[in-house]
Amino acid sequence: MILKDNEKELISQEIENLERFSSAELVAVITQKSSDYKYPSLIISIFLTFLFSFILYFLKEISTLELLQYQLLIFIGTNLFFIKFNNLTLKLLPLSYKHQKASLKANEQFYNLGLNKTKSKQAIMFFVSLDEKYVEIITDTEISKKIPNEFWEQLVYEFTLDIKKDDFLSGYLKAIKTSKAMLIQHFPIQNDDENELSNEVIELK
Repeated sequence: MILKDNEKELISQEIENLERFSSAELVAVITQKSSDYKYPSLIISIFLTFLFSFILYFLKEISTLELLQYQLLIFIGTNLFFIKFNNLTLKLLPLSYKHQKASLKANEQFYNLGLNKTKSKQAIMFFVSLDEKYVEIITDTEISKKIPNEFWEQLVYEFTLDIKKDDFLSGYLKAIKTSKAMLIQHFPIQNDDENELSNEVIELK
């Protein structure tokens, strides 16, 4: 469980409070990690296997069979090591790659949750991947027409700073409160407005 019950309740309350005054529909999606990174772990293990094999070849006279045995042991050992210490793989990978994986996960969730299919086209998703220190805000067509992308970019920047300081809850609450005034201004609640989204805070495994 990523969020404690009281933390989840606080975020839900803040979203509900926003939706009392705005027709926009906001969903908070939180995941610990956007990928299991098995493929990069495998690539690193293969690279280390060839590196150590190369070193062994020049340091010691060994037969082809012995070399193959060493390669197999090194590959299995390094692969098991990275499986056990998965966070180490994450630290070795470039930031751009991790953010690309997180962004793909965010967009996948936006469509999986049906946020692109609401009648009002006023859905917003705040996506946070904690291990990658990544935040993305995805908005549907009506939101993007009236609220400039620069507003969301600034919000993401400030939110990311809070994530990096491990102040996740404060960052989430602040991001929702900051967007509240803008959403109320451009998308005030109407008498016939009805929230189509039943779950406002979603934790991914």
